[in-house]
Amino acid sequence: MHIFLIYREQDTYKVVYQQLRDVFLLNENEDFPQDITVSKILIDDATLLQPLNTGGFLLKDHHKFDEQIRKQYQAKREAWRTFIQKNAIPLINCETNPHCLAIIEIGRIKTKGVLPQQNIKGAIREACVREGMSSQMIQTVTPKSSDTEDDEDKSPAYSKATKGRVMNAVLDGTLRQIGVLYGLPFEVYEQAKILQEIAQDLDIIAFCRRKTNQYQGDIHYALAVRLRATGAVDIMLPDASDWIPYSQAGIAIGKIFAEARRDRHENTKRIQSKIKLSSTELVQFVARVVTKHLDRPTIVLIEAEGWRNERGEDNEGKIWPQLQNEYLLAKCNVLDFSHVPGHTCEYSRENNQLENLLAVIRIRTGKETPQYITNRETWNKDCPTRDLPHLSGFYDGSALELLHYFSVGRLPKTQKLQNEMPIPELYKLGYQDDEYGANIPFKHQQIVEIMPFFVRLDFQKQEALKALCRVPHYLRCTPAWSMGNIVFPYPMHLGKELIEDYLCILGVN
Repeated sequence: MHIFLIYREQDTYKVVYQQLRDVFLLNENEDFPQDITVSKILIDDATLLQPLNTGGFLLKDHHKFDEQIRKQYQAKREAWRTFIQKNAIPLINCETNPHCLAIIEIGRIKTKGVLPQQNIKGAIREACVREGMSSQMIQTVTPKSSDTEDDEDKSPAYSKATKGRVMNAVLDGTLRQIGVLYGLPFEVYEQAKILQEIAQDLDIIAFCRRKTNQYQGDIHYALAVRLRATGAVDIMLPDASDWIPYSQAGIAIGKIFAEARRDRHENTKRIQSKIKLSSTELVQFVARVVTKHLDRPTIVLIEAEGWRNERGEDNEGKIWPQLQNEYLLAKCNVLDFSHVPGHTCEYSRENNQLENLLAVIRIRTGKETPQYITNRETWNKDCPTRDLPHLSGFYDGSALELLHYFSVGRLPKTQKLQNEMPIPELYKLGYQDDEYGANIPFKHQQIVEIMPFFVRLDFQKQEALKALCRVPHYLRCTPAWSMGNIVFPYPMHLGKELIEDYLCILGVN
């Protein structure tokens, strides 16, 4: 791996370099591992970091403003390509460092008087994509102001928040963007009580989608992420016929999004675009992967939201209606693709194409799930409320037909415990006017519902069903963020973040 530290300010370079060393757990006099090359490149042309020039046009000028921003984007992209070709490309040895990451200082994103449309992040990212490099943007680092007035030459100090921000960016680029784990997933599956002979070959496939409205890019894109028991992560794109490594998928998606900048629009809506999939194309993608691309024991993860139905005329708004509550119980032992062109049938458990499919697991979050768990046997029992300091799993014993498993993330390290003074008895959904209530983040500890269906016969007993549910439950973690649990299981998280990385190319900020 070749990592380029591309910087304008020395403070930015110092903090990024030190945090990079910390990521690789290096002592003071240790060098980077032999297969890691780190190069520093100074941005010697300040115009590379200037916002896109509006040319005096205002938002109300509509077409003229948009055309000016488009031209400026192209000019900025080409300027960065020239800079990268001159300063970075000659240093790359493709044989020893096939993967390249550029950590790039981009100034300040939010500046008074600068519009979001003037953001240069998309142009820089596309330039990196065109040159075959992954990229991680980082805002300029500034030291803490000193309160002392002596003349001593002191080294600059940086706040914990600044170092934490830089560390998160470095972890994201060096770990998440290449799908790295610290251990082997099959060890997690064994802890979940999956039989060893299955756990050692188990694949987890997660379907991920991202939709924006017509004023924020007008896209509806999806992909599938496969996590192998060895830790290898692969991606299947909707128009692809095979899996590609996660580390290469970002470049592929970046090129697709870059080409989509040329899409034809009518009334701000994309017409016949590769990044605006129809309901039929979405469900065809799911059906194709599930029936043709499972070569090992597999658990499939899919969200209910956005996959069960879709407003619009295409395919009567249907994507996969079986995921709706009203149909799931009645059809829990079939895969209903009867409305899908090329399939038009219900697949049963006896179908040989689906022998490797252990189960499909529906994921629900947010407003669709309860956001509390009782910790007392009777409502009036004298028992204080408490936080869940660890990743915790529960199941609903009253729902006998389908197992409802609930996953609750652990309390983030930066959040105060509710049972500690001065904030006892305070909840995530507490009164907003409470001076402490606003500091309790909602998303990390929210309850995620995990519901398996189309379960293979040897996993249909309750203990085996629980084992299936524990797999996505235990996978609510990532090495790129250790402060708490992520909302979605790791492969689903990877897919969502991968799409999010390249939306800036389309002007979605």
